[in-house]
Amino acid sequence: MSNPKRSEIIGTDNLTPLMFRLGWPIMLATLLETLYQLADTFWLGRLGGEQSGDSVAALQIAFPLLWFFASVSAGFATSGTALVSQHTGAGDKSRADIAATQIISFSTITGLFIAFAGVFATPYLMPYVTTDKAISSTAVSYLVWLFPCTPFLFINSAFRILSAAAGDTKTPLKITLIANIINVIIDPFLIVGFGPIPKMGAAGAAAATVISTAMASIAVFVILIKGKTGISLDFKHILPEKKWFSKIIGIGFPAAVGHSAESLGFIVLMAIIAKLPDARNALAGYGIGNRLTSFIFIPAQGLGQGLSTIIGQNLGVNQFDRAKKCAIEGTKLISATIAIQIAFVLPFRESFIALFIPHDRAVIESGAHFLLIFGLSIPFFGIIRGITSAFNAAGTNIPAMIVGFSRLWLFRIPLSWIGGFTLGLASTGVWTGMGLSNVLAAAVALILFAKGTWLKNITEDKNK
Repeated sequence: MSNPKRSEIIGTDNLTPLMFRLGWPIMLATLLETLYQLADTFWLGRLGGEQSGDSVAALQIAFPLLWFFASVSAGFATSGTALVSQHTGAGDKSRADIAATQIISFSTITGLFIAFAGVFATPYLMPYVTTDKAISSTAVSYLVWLFPCTPFLFINSAFRILSAAAGDTKTPLKITLIANIINVIIDPFLIVGFGPIPKMGAAGAAAATVISTAMASIAVFVILIKGKTGISLDFKHILPEKKWFSKIIGIGFPAAVGHSAESLGFIVLMAIIAKLPDARNALAGYGIGNRLTSFIFIPAQGLGQGLSTIIGQNLGVNQFDRAKKCAIEGTKLISATIAIQIAFVLPFRESFIALFIPHDRAVIESGAHFLLIFGLSIPFFGIIRGITSAFNAAGTNIPAMIVGFSRLWLFRIPLSWIGGFTLGLASTGVWTGMGLSNVLAAAVALILFAKGTWLKNITEDKNK
């Protein structure tokens, strides 16, 4: 199945097949990334004894801290969705390539900065997240290995966003497939050890990620240099340019603020869970449960990115009514897809959790309890994903920032604390607060979407 042509994206009335054509490679790429994360969890869960639970819990704590540092660059990279998709929709490939080149440059610079900052700051920040010395020490060793990987992560992430915006979602899939096969193969050797290779535990999981991600970045640059995909590097514009960096910052700053605020919120959420009476089991159960829900979000991510491409290219040719119609129909499709998936998972939740940590009954029960309560709210996240796809495509990221900030800081954190500690409901209260935050944030997203201020063409100032 070939990538959709520009004429199809801006002219086809049957939206669902078009979203799936654009979205299935992203779904598969996201599935592969989720599988490698699950591979980490799988092998860490087989280290044995307390080390298994400590390592799984440590990864769950480490991820939000990494996300906090990475979210700034990721937010700015979302400007590529608007810039590249709208210039492509307008038929201006030259400017689409310049925008893509400048975003790759921006991502590389910020990745290098965050790599140094993350390695330095991690040992000082981790004690604020958890007081459990075993979990803290494991999380630090994992992140110190992983942070040098951030330039590669940012480049690969930007390439996926830019290629999808241009209508090519297959090339990033091929790179992701090869990188994740490499990661899955070397994971057990570095985590549990083999022959002369020592057992590295969580640090081994990070080392495997560094190796595979670096190889993927090399492939990205080779492909961009050859220019055989929807976008290519324009070497005349490889160095930072004030005009384009200003556009990237202007469009991406609200997303960067929103993403960093969300990631910081998840760090605070981890701290809340870490204060529960049975923190170890709650953290490990939530970690595995969260990995499983990431499977459910895979179609939402793929369909959402496909929807952004469709909306962005339609906005680029001033088809505002069609862009709005696509946003509404696409959001319904994403939410319905998630609802069907969670309906399948919930009856078998304990069996799914047990796949990853089969010998720890307390963690299995904790993870299943999390899935039962939080899972009911996941379809509302489909509404959030669909609507923010429209905001990203339009380059109006302030509404998306408001939705993300509200979900974590206005709703999730206060409600989780109230449920877990003020009402004394422990993990039940925390999971309930988390679920309610999805419902309330979806309502905020619908209100902002209905205002219609996001419907605009950002390519019309190209000669200014």
